[in-house]
Amino acid sequence: MKKNFKRLSLISLVFALLTNFMYAQTDSTEVASIYGFYSYSNSLMNASSASELTIQGNASHTSTGVQLTPASSGQFGGLFINGRTFTSVNGLHVEFEYDMKNGTPLSGTYGDGLSFFLYDGAVTSPTIGAPGAGLGYAYNRAQNTYASQRKAGLSSAYLGIALDEFGNFKSKRFQGESRVNGIAGVTWSQPTSHVTLRGAKGAAINTTGLGDGFTGYPVLITRSTLSNTGTVGRVLQTDRSYLATSNTLSSVFDLRNNAGEFRKVYLDLIPHFINSTTTDGFDIKVDIQTVQNGTPVNVINYYHYKTSVPYTENANPQTSDFNNSDVEGAATSQTLNATTPSFLKLGFAASTGAAFQQHIIRNVKLTLPYSAVTNDDVASTCKFQPVNIPVFNNDIAYKGPISITTPPTGSNANIDYSTFSFTKTSDIDLTLYRKKVTPAGTWTYNKSTGIVTFNPSSGFTGTATMTYTVKGRTVKDSNGKIVEPYGDTAYRSVPATITVNLKTTGCIYATISNRMVTQTVK
Repeated sequence: MKKNFKRLSLISLVFALLTNFMYAQTDSTEVASIYGFYSYSNSLMNASSASELTIQGNASHTSTGVQLTPASSGQFGGLFINGRTFTSVNGLHVEFEYDMKNGTPLSGTYGDGLSFFLYDGAVTSPTIGAPGAGLGYAYNRAQNTYASQRKAGLSSAYLGIALDEFGNFKSKRFQGESRVNGIAGVTWSQPTSHVTLRGAKGAAINTTGLGDGFTGYPVLITRSTLSNTGTVGRVLQTDRSYLATSNTLSSVFDLRNNAGEFRKVYLDLIPHFINSTTTDGFDIKVDIQTVQNGTPVNVINYYHYKTSVPYTENANPQTSDFNNSDVEGAATSQTLNATTPSFLKLGFAASTGAAFQQHIIRNVKLTLPYSAVTNDDVASTCKFQPVNIPVFNNDIAYKGPISITTPPTGSNANIDYSTFSFTKTSDIDLTLYRKKVTPAGTWTYNKSTGIVTFNPSSGFTGTATMTYTVKGRTVKDSNGKIVEPYGDTAYRSVPATITVNLKTTGCIYATISNRMVTQTVK
């Protein structure tokens, strides 16, 4: 039944306020994460003061995000979230938005693209990889005439994921100014607009060109987003050959967002269990949301990135890179050591050449796979009138063992109401805040009902906001082993925002709506 707040008596208003006060829970504390992981989020909009961020090259901070390159030729920029490390034992879930727009094409194609990458968290001063087709991740070798274009790959690199608009990131090249391993001899039906994964930095092989930082980074898998027919992708096999990919995209699209709207990328690294206690690398999934509030398109579907990867080093000089010869030598069989670092860091890079466009990223979020997900809520009320907000209606937590074959299920029924917290002071703050007093009014939370109540102050006008987070539940087996870890602090959601608007006309009912922002279950 709707309440007519216009006829709300003073006695009933006082009763409502007292009721909310009695049932609002007091602050408490939670246990620190046993995994040492805490979620991270940054809009990157006007983020120049964020101490954990460092930029390189032509990158710059703007009001719409970090611009990795402007829309001009020969640009190269990078962003490192170098002040934060993330444990790798439980995997990683990354979200970010990107924009590729403006610029000038070459032979009908814009370039080059952007990469996001993971590297060893022990590195304090990372060095970005090669510009151009390397997209800041891979290396570039050259003979002496072009010695200035030699550039090692990303230092201590573990994994690079490219949104490669021009399409060269996946390709083997052996020419005077550019030598890098990759996929060779393929007649692509769609060579551009590829999502491509390259592996870790390799070991030094010799002193004649294939030294430290100039080997490894092999292509693991690539898939064009433009078509479901013809040769649109390749995946590395254990015999070091490349087999055509077979996954069908739910819809095809160009990585370049021609309308100028931001798109959203989802990356999941799920630990690959070979038995109940042992893992071998990660299963990697890449989805891209091309339309706001639309269903993301699965581009890479759980590629198994093992800790040992056989590959071919196939862009070798006959004798040396350190002469003026362009004679190619024989390819060699190598095995990449892709042991997962205990801690990981994240970065981004982009480049342009004769083909160019603007590259911008924003709204970066890092959580563990299957962390709780909270979504923004909107409510409205009138002067002096409290409003109750059922914030969990559009939120989820997970239940079930972590697996890609039978993944855990997400539902708001899996949320542990006792884990709710209003705005924390930092990512590692262990206090659970159940009441917040602000100039706009008082926010209280009732852990029995999961209801947030906002009581506006007498001077409140306009809009009031508050953020909150929540977790799921931890489940142990009969031996005390954790089989469902979702109650650990590492699985706390990224904050969502509650917005309350003060109505100045038509003040009869308090109305509530839950506005879903993140449309996918992650």
